[in-house]
Amino acid sequence: MKRTVFFTLAILGLFAAASCKDIIPEEGDGKSILDIVKDDYKAIVAKYPEAKNQLVEVRFTLDNEIAEVPASALNVDEMMTICYFYNEPMGHSDIFVNDHDLKTGESEVYHYTSDSPWFGDKMIGEETLQKLSVSLEKALENAKKEAGSGDGLNTRFVTLRWPLWPVWENPQYVVGGSASRSDHVFVDSVTGKVSIEEGYVPEGSSAYFYIYDLSEIADSYDANRKLGFQLDVKRSLVEVQYELNSALDASKASDLEPVAITYLYYVAAGDGHQAYNIRVKRNSFKVGTDLEYFDEMAATPWAGGDYIDIMLDPLGVEDVINTVKFGNVKDTDTNLVTLCSPKGSNSLVYVFKGDKVPSVTVDAITGELIQ
Repeated sequence: MKRTVFFTLAILGLFAAASCKDIIPEEGDGKSILDIVKDDYKAIVAKYPEAKNQLVEVRFTLDNEIAEVPASALNVDEMMTICYFYNEPMGHSDIFVNDHDLKTGESEVYHYTSDSPWFGDKMIGEETLQKLSVSLEKALENAKKEAGSGDGLNTRFVTLRWPLWPVWENPQYVVGGSASRSDHVFVDSVTGKVSIEEGYVPEGSSAYFYIYDLSEIADSYDANRKLGFQLDVKRSLVEVQYELNSALDASKASDLEPVAITYLYYVAAGDGHQAYNIRVKRNSFKVGTDLEYFDEMAATPWAGGDYIDIMLDPLGVEDVINTVKFGNVKDTDTNLVTLCSPKGSNSLVYVFKGDKVPSVTVDAITGELIQ
């Protein structure tokens, strides 16, 4: 399978919350959000000196989608400052975090390890950090002016980072969202310049095949009358099961990739036909290879979760793997990942069902680590 670099690594693991505090700090304290970033970085280094010059990301969670309200009305609920150091002799990554709740003013500085090296970001050293002059407030204002009509601002998540690709002269405020959105919005943290990169789904990625395969399957049953009659499957998807090349606790993030995908459909009885269970499997990640189809009349109704809303745009499974590997959770001992909509939840999640290790769930739209 073709290996790809994903912008969305930076937005994974962010947390949803309700709004209480203006984006501009309390009047009279004279501090911008960028000032708070610098203070939070110093707090990490004070507790963990080995984190010095190792800043990689600052993740901001806003109270509203950027596209929905004026920049002046946006509030920051939470921010997470992250430093990273790869301990080569020990073979693991040390991750240092300042988790700051701006609603309550409380913050927590802590450390954990991961078996995978961090990738996708350049380090933001102290000298570079001090040169940053454009705060989040100004970045959002500029983004609204330049990219207000595109889909690149349909998100509550922004990350201050220095991407390895595309190549940038300075660290950027990277507006989050799905990898397959049309526009990727970047705001330079030194000049304030807004750059809008045209988005695409990388060929060979799980997100690419999700879009391609669902269309191919729908055509087979709806247009080509695969069972001898027209059978609408577009609204009947119940699960997408990914098989990885290794269990999460046995490999680094960069070595993990899907090797098979199975799409499960339950078509309820109606319009003169019986209920059907349909299973479609992809065993090859080479573009243009055929799918395997298995269908049979259903003896009993589907007892799992709700139907998947195919209008939703889930993150690729590669991005979700990174969420788990770099999240402060124990890696699961499974190579199976299921995309589903839990019954009555009105949401879309990836579930890593562990055997001896607790399962982990990730929101498939926001990248939030649920458990």
